[in-house]
Amino acid sequence: EETDETMTYVDLDGVKRLFIKKTGVIPSALENPIQDWKTWDRLKAERLSVKDVKGRFPATWSRLLERYRTREFPLVLGGYPQGYFGTLAHLMGYEKLFYNYADDPALIHDIQKTFTEVWLAVYEEVLAQTSVDMFIFWEDISAGSGSMVSPAAMREFMVPYYKRVTSFLKQHGVKVIFVDTDGECTDLVPVFLEGGLTGMYPMEASCGVDIVKVRKLYPQLQLMGGIAKAEFPRGNARIDEILLPAQAVLETGGYVPFGDHLIPPEVHWKEFRYYREKLNGMIDRRGK
Repeated sequence: EETDETMTYVDLDGVKRLFIKKTGVIPSALENPIQDWKTWDRLKAERLSVKDVKGRFPATWSRLLERYRTREFPLVLGGYPQGYFGTLAHLMGYEKLFYNYADDPALIHDIQKTFTEVWLAVYEEVLAQTSVDMFIFWEDISAGSGSMVSPAAMREFMVPYYKRVTSFLKQHGVKVIFVDTDGECTDLVPVFLEGGLTGMYPMEASCGVDIVKVRKLYPQLQLMGGIAKAEFPRGNARIDEILLPAQAVLETGGYVPFGDHLIPPEVHWKEFRYYREKLNGMIDRRGK
């Protein structure tokens, strides 16, 4: 349905959403496809079978393989919607997911187990035909002041499944395994490392993540992002200041610096250009 003010639609995940045109922000979920065991069993039967894995591949797969096998670019597997928090939050809704950690843990484990089997079946087919350079889990598990899920809950409901996937990937030569999680995520670093992941991004300095501190605490952790994009409109002197942590971590290696999420529209081109040219110079000097 569409009016002058709103649009109501069903997205590719089967979530009914409301988009408000005036604000233009992320659409709100009105109805999620997983409500209980009945709706989950129906979804599982209809969409999550592993009987025809090759049938999930695009008709252009053979042409894509030719490009992948002769590539001169990094090839990344995973990303949205591969995750053990983000996927469930979308399909079940945040509130119901949080309640079900306590009220129906068997349902949560069945969902995690089912998705793991589907993803591994697909990735086994992919990695039998081409190599990949990197894998990404998509989670968005942290908010502005910390994680939305406790480390204990993660170890119960997520880490065993991370381990299955990361072990499989490493056996197939994938050495770089990142998680995409926004917000203040510092406390989750040891949990993700325990699950076999090797890196995190976008390390939101805008939410208080200190990449210098993270590097000192976890020298083995690969990092991306870490530059407070919300500070760019404050001028060149402030940009110089917020680039200092990135410069320090660049010296340690294992770090790809960039703005700690999408650059907001209020950042003027001249500010963005100054930031990017200054950062490029830092990267060039580190590379030499």
